[in-house]
Amino acid sequence: MTFTILVVCSANTCRSPLLTVALERALFSHRFGGDVAVRSGGVNAAVGEPACPEIARLARSNGLMPRVLELHRSMPLTDQLIERADLILAADRRLRSAVVKRARPLSINRTFTLREAAQLATAACQGVQGHTIDQRLRSLTVQMNHSRGFTDLPAVERVIAPSRPWRRISVHAHDVPDAHGEPQAPHTIVHRLIVPAAEQLIGHLATAAFGQNQ
Repeated sequence: MTFTILVVCSANTCRSPLLTVALERALFSHRFGGDVAVRSGGVNAAVGEPACPEIARLARSNGLMPRVLELHRSMPLTDQLIERADLILAADRRLRSAVVKRARPLSINRTFTLREAAQLATAACQGVQGHTIDQRLRSLTVQMNHSRGFTDLPAVERVIAPSRPWRRISVHAHDVPDAHGEPQAPHTIVHRLIVPAAEQLIGHLATAAFGQNQ
């Protein structure tokens, strides 16, 4: 069976499309093939909107599957997407709460923010069980949920905007801020937070699925 990851942001035009392509590139590099599928949706999304041009430009400059982003069209989050997902990654804590409130109790044990999941999986990948890849990844999700509250995660960090005007932005360590919300965060920070967290998380999924040599 396929293990399905659902990524969620607000409009499904900026953070979740970028996270989708970052996850898919990392999955390809770890040779997951068709074992893992990535879907996306937006809590406040319209139907058919293209990806944010600025985030597409940043992704293109870093070789992140530009064709996939060119073809992306936004989709609203649905109950069906939530029900079919094995792991749900929200861009920030507010969106994580929105998913849980919508589908509780069905989704609460498998819904995390991206950066929260990347941190929790660091230790959780050591305790997985199962004979197939999907079984081991579902076991990892269970372990990640069980470790909540027992794993020390940083609260707030100061992130430097890498372009003018130079400034430091306070970001909760679980969140990827919204470049289109209030207060706005630069797209460069969104990109800088999403891509490493996606690569870190998929690295842990590979360890859980295939063993220590990945």
